[in-house]
Amino acid sequence: MDTYPKASSLKEDSAGRRTELFNLYVLPHKNLIYKLCIRYSYSQEDIADNYNEVLTNFFKYIETYDPARSIQTWLHIVTKRLVADMNLRRMNYNRSDDIDIQEIGDTIPDDGEEGVNCMNMDNYSQFYNDDILRALSQIKPIYREALLLQQAGYKLHEIVEISYRNGNLKTRNIETVKSRLFLAKQQMRKLVTRDGESRTD
Repeated sequence: MDTYPKASSLKEDSAGRRTELFNLYVLPHKNLIYKLCIRYSYSQEDIADNYNEVLTNFFKYIETYDPARSIQTWLHIVTKRLVADMNLRRMNYNRSDDIDIQEIGDTIPDDGEEGVNCMNMDNYSQFYNDDILRALSQIKPIYREALLLQQAGYKLHEIVEISYRNGNLKTRNIETVKSRLFLAKQQMRKLVTRDGESRTD
């Protein structure tokens, strides 16, 4: 007679164990995790998605937690790294590749208005960790401007107009802005890892 447990039983035991550990270590600190997601997410629109993704990952990998370590420190480190990774993934996704040139008109925000998201050129530093901010400070201002405007929710033709209005674009050339975005992202990948930390090599 086969005395080995069935694979399905092992899976159920593992899921049950993760649920037990998750309820013990993670759920009591869900408010802390949510606050960390608010702190490290670059956009308010991403907070809920980031929070759900973080909780999902904690459930998947809760068995890797060493109870000898501070639970709050561990939660903070893992949340920070995961949210930074998701920020970078969104940053690396060029949303403007398939956008055609549109008529520039009343859709351009005034100087005092913010973009679609709450991030703008004056407050972006509060939406990124220190390593990403350090990397942003190392790329050319015209590249940084284009990248941050895109991350703030401005469309390609809006970035063209804003850069032109700021004196950072001689003509309203959409290809120049595309090039700046490409180079900005390329340089950021060289300066920071997928975890949003400075590269040491």
